[in-house]
Amino acid sequence: MQSLSIWIITFIFVVTKVQSRILRLNSSDQFISNGVNRVENQATYGQCDHIYGFFPCADSVGGFIFLIAIYQYLLIIGEKLVLNGSKTLFNILGTGIFGATLFQILKAFPRIILVIASGVFSSKDKAQNQVSTGVSTNVGATVFNLTIMWGMCVIFGSKEKHQKSTMQPAESYSLFNSLQVLSNKGVTIDKKTNYTAGIMLLSLIPFALVQLVNAFNTYFGRRIVIFTTLVISVTFLLTYFIYQLLDPWIQERSLEYSKYENLLAAFLQHMQRHASGMLIDKQGRPDIQVIQRLFSETDRDANKSITLVELENLVNNMQSGKIKVDKNYAISKILTALDLNNDTRIDEDEFVEGCKGWIEEAKMLARSDDSTTRRILHEVVQHYTKKQRDEIAEIEQLMAKILKHVESQALEAEHILNDDGSPNVEQLEKLVLSVKYADVQLNSDDSVRKVMNDFDTNRNNMIDEHEFVDGMTRWLNEAIRVTNCKDKKRAIDEYDKIMWGEVEKLVYEVEKDGKINYKLLTWAFNKSIFQVILGIAMMTLCSKPLVNSIKKLSEAIGMPSFLIPFVIVPLALNARMTIAAIYPASQKCSKTASLTFSEIYVGVMRNNIMGMTTLLAIVYAKDLTWDYSAQVLIVLVVCTIIGLLALFSTRYPLWTSLLAFSLYPSCVVFFYLLQ
Repeated sequence: MQSLSIWIITFIFVVTKVQSRILRLNSSDQFISNGVNRVENQATYGQCDHIYGFFPCADSVGGFIFLIAIYQYLLIIGEKLVLNGSKTLFNILGTGIFGATLFQILKAFPRIILVIASGVFSSKDKAQNQVSTGVSTNVGATVFNLTIMWGMCVIFGSKEKHQKSTMQPAESYSLFNSLQVLSNKGVTIDKKTNYTAGIMLLSLIPFALVQLVNAFNTYFGRRIVIFTTLVISVTFLLTYFIYQLLDPWIQERSLEYSKYENLLAAFLQHMQRHASGMLIDKQGRPDIQVIQRLFSETDRDANKSITLVELENLVNNMQSGKIKVDKNYAISKILTALDLNNDTRIDEDEFVEGCKGWIEEAKMLARSDDSTTRRILHEVVQHYTKKQRDEIAEIEQLMAKILKHVESQALEAEHILNDDGSPNVEQLEKLVLSVKYADVQLNSDDSVRKVMNDFDTNRNNMIDEHEFVDGMTRWLNEAIRVTNCKDKKRAIDEYDKIMWGEVEKLVYEVEKDGKINYKLLTWAFNKSIFQVILGIAMMTLCSKPLVNSIKKLSEAIGMPSFLIPFVIVPLALNARMTIAAIYPASQKCSKTASLTFSEIYVGVMRNNIMGMTTLLAIVYAKDLTWDYSAQVLIVLVVCTIIGLLALFSTRYPLWTSLLAFSLYPSCVVFFYLLQ
């Protein structure tokens, strides 16, 4: 962040135009002039306007291109801040009022900010021209999502409809057979994705109504149509908010969409934490030997396969990291991804292949620098629900307290640890007889079950002396490893502080009397609020200069004014989202594909209804002339074609991607002709 600030400041000094005046001497015409006297007042020629009085400006084509690139980059940074912060708040607060209202607005804010900035912060004359740029950007984002992004998700998510029983001979291969691939391969989605597409189609109602403006030639008639459409658009928006509040299934699907990425991050983070080496070698390839060692550690009974019980233990250990995942979802998803032969067991080959696939996917997602991928490996994702609060007391925190209790029974720490810091097994065997389990304060029956599952290796629902000694030895080694304390005798105390210090970072604390105090003002909460505020400020300040630079560049080079906002700006804003959407879809799982396409439809619906509401409000309040029928018609055509296909079909054949791709250049040409 500091380097970015320095870079921006340097950029301002470099680009800001410096003006000077030439000192003249009153000389007679008999002296030969060096040209100074013939200098006209050039201060107004090509003079650039400093927006807000201090933003840099340009008066040449190269300067316009440079400013557009800089402002676009700052918009992308602001968008990432808003999306990162709002997603963290959504995961902390969960579904409810925030998820139904403010979260939806924040998700659509990056797409409508150009309309708001160019319309609200400009005079009527300037707004008439500049609002068109903002509208074109919003429409371009919708078209891009339903054509390029949609088509790529179909390609990467396609799989064979029917498995071929026999291989066809090479002679029978023909052009007809190759074309059959376009219909045999495809993506299967669920019914809820159809419903989401239907809601997207409903958002087109204001777009159809506002086209009636062209049917009226009088000023009063046009104002009535715009006002009526504005009321309907606001009503639809409020109805959607209330619907999501009463039946938040779309919110829940949005949360479920991020669960897969959360699980991927938590799984790999846990694997790396417990690996004796790096999961990825210097060449960027998964280290097979490290993965095999991890399999051996997970396979506690050494039967060359991971059972459901061992998988449950793996998920429980994953929960001790910074990222929290839903336990049942994690078990089901890991089993689905790794158990290739569906025998409810994961053998070593399946484990290795599954880990390799997830590592490769994580590498590609991390390269996208998307808020849902690389940053999620470093930030806490915690649902603010009672179910998650009950899961906070994990085995590591419990064992930290048990170790503390055992240490207190041993008079001195050196009775437990040898001089070299290794566990003293003989002392533990003597100590086991003196430990009173009733003295260990466990919070719930669920906590007791966790300890039993961890120590009871033979699964007889009892912990004998041998199991206790082995368990304590293992956890003492874990405490030494985690603390990495030079003074090994302090490892237990430090481990206790570390593990229970993590609990204090979450969203609540429990007093001695059992009273729960909710701690919303945690670092994660404060950071997300700051990200949202900073992102909104950056996007608001940079939107107007971007629109202004686009207009000037279009005028300078004679380019159609719609081309940059309709094509280039949406491409830059949506490139990361496209990469992030492709890889979940590439898992070729119907569930994951359904969530991916649902996110696309919900995003388009948000752009449609909030963009239209914002546009109509500005047009009506500023008394602007309606000159946006071309943009509205483009949205109607694209959303109707893809929406009807998505509404009435639960399978998208591969050929539909070609249809989607062809719509994009068609829309550009159609928009040019309408303009």
